[in-house]
Amino acid sequence: MAYRDFLTGGEAALLILLIVALEGVALSLCQFKRNESVPLLQWLSPLLAGSALVLALFLSQRNASPELLGICLLCAGLAHASGYRTRWMRQESNRSD
Repeated sequence: MAYRDFLTGGEAALLILLIVALEGVALSLCQFKRNESVPLLQWLSPLLAGSALVLALFLSQRNASPELLGICLLCAGLAHASGYRTRWMRQESNRSD
């Protein structure tokens, strides 16, 4: 019963958001320490898209308003589209080299 409450009560979604935030911090530190010039959106957009989806899940479990859920889903879609754009631009620049 406690496991089911953990999953349906929103605590699991909060744990996932915490893990994703730690992943973002770890990636930032690795990039800074190695002096890599990896474009920020290349790794940030998938994290933001996933975070927005998990946030929408959390809010739906807490009976948030449909407008707020829509905003989270819109943010997820925009971050996802930004990731596609970044990958597409990178492929185009590789072709021209």
